[in-house]
Amino acid sequence: MSGKTVKGTKNNKRRLARNNYLLSKPAYFGDKNIPMTIELIQYDARQLNVKNIPLQSAFKDYIDKTKVNWFKVTGISDAAVVNRICREAGLHGFDVKDLLADQQVVKAVVYDKVTYMLMSSFHQVGDTANIDDMQIAFILGADYIISFQEELVPVFDDVKKEIEEDNILIRQKAGDFLLYILLNAVNLSNINTVMIMEDHLANMEESLITDNKSADTLRLLHTCRVNYMHIKRSVVSMREEFSNLLHNSNELILKENLVYFEDFDDRMRTTLGDLASFYETLTSVSDLYYNNNNMRMNEIIKRLTIVSTIFIPLTFMVGVWGMNFKFMPELDWEYGYIGSWAVLVLVAILSYLWIRKQKWF
Repeated sequence: MSGKTVKGTKNNKRRLARNNYLLSKPAYFGDKNIPMTIELIQYDARQLNVKNIPLQSAFKDYIDKTKVNWFKVTGISDAAVVNRICREAGLHGFDVKDLLADQQVVKAVVYDKVTYMLMSSFHQVGDTANIDDMQIAFILGADYIISFQEELVPVFDDVKKEIEEDNILIRQKAGDFLLYILLNAVNLSNINTVMIMEDHLANMEESLITDNKSADTLRLLHTCRVNYMHIKRSVVSMREEFSNLLHNSNELILKENLVYFEDFDDRMRTTLGDLASFYETLTSVSDLYYNNNNMRMNEIIKRLTIVSTIFIPLTFMVGVWGMNFKFMPELDWEYGYIGSWAVLVLVAILSYLWIRKQKWF
């Protein structure tokens, strides 16, 4: 019962890892201190019940073995309650501490009586190109499924609506099928986040073509690159860990439903394909940005060169006439000043015409 741990960064900032494994009691190290709630959604083919249950109650007291029992936990800031629920389900203390950590930890562990999955879900922050991630965990038991989400993000709202309306026959199937639907909801959130970042890149590319003086371009490119690394690390790790779930040694996933989980593996592969496409676009926009900068710098240097080429002979002549020798015939000429200006203007015009003939601009 082991899982691979993948650590990363959040919100585009480096954080120092804290060793919560040395603590006698689990503690929450995240920054999303929202009130914790537990919503119980019980359903079968004919009936649906939705209610909130007290945090201090034992969740197994609410299980109806004739129905699918989905305990939807929102907020994990109350480490004591999270620990009690997880330990009541039979999880190891390390799994609880991974859930409460502030790093991106991805794992899929198959116990004798439960299956545990931990992953990250990504979503857009406002209308910006910034993204945030939150901890998502699932515990699949024989008669129940528990979902944990760290933040108040409506990642599972559509699933709940589908259960209420029974549009895709969720209520005709067991809890393992609900796990498949919930996993797809997380993957869909990640895909939508990638699509949003691609839209930002497309807008950025258009602005670079029409106006290459955008001051925020480099910052946005950096943000997109960091976001890409976060999402790819999470999805790749999830694919590696997902094989543990497909082994299904505790047989909590019905054989007839294994095909759905294999389909989810295909969806993660598709997500990786979308990420690869996004990375190519990111590389293309980055190249365009730096090429535009180089072209702009070349234009500036070319203009400076043209100006220098025109003024070099003028500077030379002015320097000659500025020498304080005693015998310089031009200095005693009545029209010397006007003549010098005429020569300077003529040389400048000839230099300009020569540069045009060379097609320097």
